This record gives sequence, C-alpha cells and structure tokens, in this order.
Amino acid sequence: MIVVGAHFGPEWHLSLGRVIAFLILIQVFVQPLSELSETFDQTQTAVAGWRKIQTVLDMPIEIVEPDPGRHLPSGALTVQARSLEFAYADGGGLVLRGIDADIAAGAHVAIVGETGCGKTTFAKLLCRLADPTEGWIRIGGIDLRELAPTSRRTAIRMVPQDGVLFDTTIRENVRYGREGATDLEVETAFDELGLRWWVEGLPDGLDTLAGERGESLSVGERQLVALARAQLSGPGLLILDEATSAVDPETERAIGEALEHLSEGRTTVTIAHRLSTAEAADFVLVFDRGRIVERGRHGELVAQGGVYASLYRSWLGNTRAGDRTR
Repeated sequence: MIVVGAHFGPEWHLSLGRVIAFLILIQVFVQPLSELSETFDQTQTAVAGWRKIQTVLDMPIEIVEPDPGRHLPSGALTVQARSLEFAYADGGGLVLRGIDADIAAGAHVAIVGETGCGKTTFAKLLCRLADPTEGWIRIGGIDLRELAPTSRRTAIRMVPQDGVLFDTTIRENVRYGREGATDLEVETAFDELGLRWWVEGLPDGLDTLAGERGESLSVGERQLVALARAQLSGPGLLILDEATSAVDPETERAIGEALEHLSEGRTTVTIAHRLSTAEAADFVLVFDRGRIVERGRHGELVAQGGVYASLYRSWLGNTRAGDRTR
C-alpha cells in the first residue's frame, strides 16, 4: 500500500491522508483474520481440555467414604488383613493374592521382596488409596472402609520415597500434617526428630521456600520435611517407603536418626529396599508374586534358607561389591 500510494497517488489524486486511511483500514481488516486462526487453535485446545474434564467427572467413585464414619483411638494401632486380593482396573491380573497378616500395636514390621511383588500396593491399601478387590483390612479393630476420612488421614500416615512438597515455605509444608498447628508445634516437630541443626543451616530457616514440588531442596531434604510433617500429625500407624539410596551419607544418617524418633510409640510398616532395615525390624513379611511366602524374624528367615535368605545373600554380595568399588 505504501509503494502503490507513493507511486500512483498523485496520478490517482490520492492525498497522503487517504493513503494512511487505506493502511489503517487494511490493518483493521487483516487483524481479525490473523487472530481467527489463533482463536481456532485455542478453541480446539479448550474443547480437548473440556472433554478430559468430562471424562474425569464421569469416572465412577471407587472409594466411597462413610458418613459419618468411625474414629480410631490414639496411640499405636493394630493391623489385620484377611484374604486380601487386589487387581488394578487395567486388567493386568491380581497384584495381591490371599494376603493374611497380623501386626501388633507398636511393632516395627519390614516388608521385603523383589520389584513388582506387591509391597507398595499393600502399603497403598493400608492407607486406603484403593480398596481391595476381595478381603478386608482392620486398623485398630475397625474395618478400614468404616473409618471417617479425617480420622484415617490423622491416624494413618504414609511417607513416600519422594515426599510431595508445595510451592510455599517449609513451615507451611510441614503444617499440612495437621491443620491449625502453631509455629511452635511445627518447630517442635523438627526438634523431636533431632533436626534442629538442619533447620538452622537453611538460608531462611523454616521460612525457606521449598519451590514447586520441592525443587529447591534435595531428595533427602524433601524426605526430612515429609518426616517432620508425619511427626506433627502424630499417627498411630506409620507407613514408610524407604528412600535413602539417592542421598549423601550425612543426610542418610539424619534420615535414619529421624526415623528412629518418629517410630517411637507407633506401629511402623516399612517397605524395605535394603535388608539392613529388615535386620532391625521386629518382624519381616516376605512378598513374592503377590503372596506372603515367609514371615518371621531376620535370623529365623536367614536360617530357613528360603526366599528371604536368597535376597539377603544377594544384598550382601552387592553391598560388599560396592564397598570394594569405593
């Protein structure tokens, strides 16, 4: 338009103002057309997102919470499982088969087995992240499906391998363990676990930002925050997914000491990836292909020469090989 207006304008009796007016009109005409394609793309994205939301909303509720539900007593809790079976909805077959287990109040039980044997699935069922396909679980003598959600979340606490943190301060992340906890109670939780030294080493103490999903902290530090959160909630049943393989020796030692304090006076179920944890446990459940194939104390199971003894020999061999490499 500028070139044509400058070349033919005098011949066509076009003034400069008319040429500028043409430029403005062209822009007014073309801009909606250019925005139309972008709007179309955004509309397609919105429709796809809405369909996904509808799919989620249409999903059947798998876990129906009781109303009002029963409440667990304070203190260490017993655990009973009978004829427990579980299969995921994708049709991959049974993950757990005929699980029977009794855990006394205040006991420390280690669950061991090869990858994919059902250890983590059993732990999820104890937290009622899913309901068993068959059988039942009783915590403190009460069927898990009859517990009020608030009581279950307070009395049963699972600390995963990589604790989930939110994009806020460490103080607020720990406060999620018990709604309404004071600043003093949050600080006391760290003191009770012997982690005051770690808090004092942070740039802003408990007001240090954890970052999105805890990206400002290391794996071990996220675990420490998760342990303090569990300590604040004061659960009667503590479920631990051991996670010290990817941390430095100092943090590993801190996690170990914090776990000792955290387990005091509570029933503790640990998914043990290292058999040194099983050695220190009161009782060991050995999982294999979705079944409990052995149960007993560490020394008894090693002497039996079965699945656990094989796992222990393999673990010892890997440990010694790693020591020689270092």
